[in-house]
Amino acid sequence: MDTKKRIIALNNAATTAPFPETLKAVNNFLQSYGAFHRGAGPNATKTYEKVHEAIVTIRKFMQFKNDQSLLFTQNTSAAINLFVRMLLLKNTDVVITSDIEHTSNYLPWRFNSQAKLVFCKTALDGSIDMDDLAKKADIYKKHLRVIAITGASNLTGYIPNLKQISRIAHMYGALLFVDAAQLAPHRQLQMRNNGVDALAFSAHKLYAPFGFGVLAGPKNMLSQNPVDPAGGSINMISDKEIIWSSPDHRHQSGTWNVTGIIALARSCEVMMKKGWPRIMAHEHALRRYAVRNLQKIKGLRLMIDLSESLSVDRIGTIPFVLDGYHHALVSAILEHEYGIETRSGTICNHRLVRRWFNISDAQQKVIERKIRDGNLLASYGIVRVSIGVQNTKQDIDALVNALTSISKSGPRLQYKALPKEEVYIPL
Repeated sequence: MDTKKRIIALNNAATTAPFPETLKAVNNFLQSYGAFHRGAGPNATKTYEKVHEAIVTIRKFMQFKNDQSLLFTQNTSAAINLFVRMLLLKNTDVVITSDIEHTSNYLPWRFNSQAKLVFCKTALDGSIDMDDLAKKADIYKKHLRVIAITGASNLTGYIPNLKQISRIAHMYGALLFVDAAQLAPHRQLQMRNNGVDALAFSAHKLYAPFGFGVLAGPKNMLSQNPVDPAGGSINMISDKEIIWSSPDHRHQSGTWNVTGIIALARSCEVMMKKGWPRIMAHEHALRRYAVRNLQKIKGLRLMIDLSESLSVDRIGTIPFVLDGYHHALVSAILEHEYGIETRSGTICNHRLVRRWFNISDAQQKVIERKIRDGNLLASYGIVRVSIGVQNTKQDIDALVNALTSISKSGPRLQYKALPKEEVYIPL
């Protein structure tokens, strides 16, 4: 990529750059950084106070219910895995989910739980069939423990009606768990108003640095023994007895990522100061502007029907393909020739993307064999652009102009495929 070009960040669903205010807050905090829960002293006390102030901010951002607690992890995936293991589900229990889920909200339920996994129906636009969800909940009502659903799709931008889903879950005494990795940066979480029992998201999706995840869940789950016991999870241990730490601490072993807490809290403050009506209006206008202009490009196919894209409330995540080009090649051209960041592939949602391309079982087996042999480019896939609060119409214009040029004239450079890396690079 020409390093003199302005980088246009349109891969916000993967990672967002930290706010300047967030970086400043972390730097200021590190000037008096001290032991947290691990000693006494001026810096230790100041650290303790700052961290607990930050936790209050995070809880405010999430609009907690009084019977919920916070746990901190490495990222959303780690948070979901922890939650699943804490549930101690049996083989007689049922979890209902959908096939529009990110793999982080599918694999933990499949591999860290004995529960039966049931999928509700979804449409090709990524929307959940609410009637089918309600029907399946009624079928498994005696065994239903959890409905695990995305808060907003990382692939299509679809936002399910969480309040309606919570009513279905609670009708049968089940929990509603929400993968909020994509919801948190774009909509108020409103855990209390939406009836969400448990929720997870990552700081790096919310304009804070990598390596920090949040898990909110019922307080009554914390009274059990930790599933990841280690230093910090006990008050006393002997050959015959273990006295666990308080419920809020026993599940967070070791030294906490206090800089992650400080960073996330500051980003939450910035978002709340901007105001959700302003954030939503800005992103909604950009999404409509992008969709209207992208659909004019010859050979470009939006994966979501135009009327659906424009009429339904979605976050600014737009998947498409460009005729005659491998999805990874399109992303490479946008990167190296135009300085535009996107993402390509199945975007951790293989099942829905497979449906888009109508891949048969026989075709799937061939593709899987090639992937096992090291050709990661053998897979079907799309290009995704995703909008954040910092994006502008000029960013969308640059994207549209770049794709128009590629469609008409092709790339300016020659590219080499690297199948094992799943990328194309300029020669």
